[in-house]
Amino acid sequence: MVTSDPSQLVAVPAVPSSGKRARQPMVFANLRRDARRYNEFGRWYSELGFWIGATYRFGAWCWTLPFVFRLPLGIAYRIVNRVWRLFLHVNISVKADIGPGLCLIHPASVMIPSVTIGENCLIFHEVTIGANLMSGGMPKIGNNVDVYVGARLLGGITIGDNSKIGANCVVTSNVPPDSIVFSAPTRTLQRRR
Repeated sequence: MVTSDPSQLVAVPAVPSSGKRARQPMVFANLRRDARRYNEFGRWYSELGFWIGATYRFGAWCWTLPFVFRLPLGIAYRIVNRVWRLFLHVNISVKADIGPGLCLIHPASVMIPSVTIGENCLIFHEVTIGANLMSGGMPKIGNNVDVYVGARLLGGITIGDNSKIGANCVVTSNVPPDSIVFSAPTRTLQRRR
């Protein structure tokens, strides 16, 4: 039944769609959010990390297209991606699921395989995110997480929202939300709000 009475309208929550097709319309929205994040540090178009993130988002989008479009666009993506890999040693898998607001500070020697990363993630240089031989799976990183220089996030762990991973930490166990992880010796502290 269709009604024009506002008191009879029912709010229906949005159902997040999953899969490759869900990424298509979000590419430009994600790039805009990335650019806003880089504006905190200067002009987005002069930040190399933005362009590396844009290359990842372009590649992830290409892999959702039909083959006839994916082939030529995928070749362009691979050429640009090889430049980042060759000169900066930055490798972000197109199979990674990275939320908007990605910010790569000093992008060099960054490895991000097929992981899930939430919104507004800040990643510094020399960071490795990936598998651990002792435990299977890939890390899942929450929203508003900062990963500082030289950190390693290994195995099927979960990094909670609003957490900070300190420099040179090797994290192989879950980190609760609102935590700070730092080394020498490695300790986890609950953050106060």
